[in-house]
Amino acid sequence: MKKVFLFIWAVIFCLTAADLGWAGELKIGYISLSTIFQQYNKVIDSNKKLDGVKNDLKKLIDDVRDLGKNYDQLSDKGKEEREKQIKAKEEGIIKRRDELRNEEDRILREILKDIENATREIRQKEKWTYIIDDRLIIDGPEDMDVTNEVVKLLNASYKGK
Repeated sequence: MKKVFLFIWAVIFCLTAADLGWAGELKIGYISLSTIFQQYNKVIDSNKKLDGVKNDLKKLIDDVRDLGKNYDQLSDKGKEEREKQIKAKEEGIIKRRDELRNEEDRILREILKDIENATREIRQKEKWTYIIDDRLIIDGPEDMDVTNEVVKLLNASYKGK
């Protein structure tokens, strides 16, 4: 068992040493996705747009609640009509909720793609080997943080489209 353990470590060491030898200098940078999401203008604009849709959705939900008030005091025909109204509004809410989720997913994918492209551009321009998310780093030098460069590049290319 001890020989197997030593053999595995020897293989890992050789592969790592060989990889570093072939790759040249290993240069690792990092970004803070949370900071990028706070400072990227496209995220800010998208959140404002989505907040408007969410407020509209809340109004629809409030309308359904209002339709439910005084329900017991209605005649049978009135109750039947009110149920139709409630059902129609609930279907609208479900549809709007699905549309909202799809829009949120689409925007998130788009933003992540933008971040990936900006990060790739900076990595290639500045010859970084890797750029990783800072949530994976416990401690590291601040000069390897390229978050601000990514945000500047993203905001320069966005310009409030």
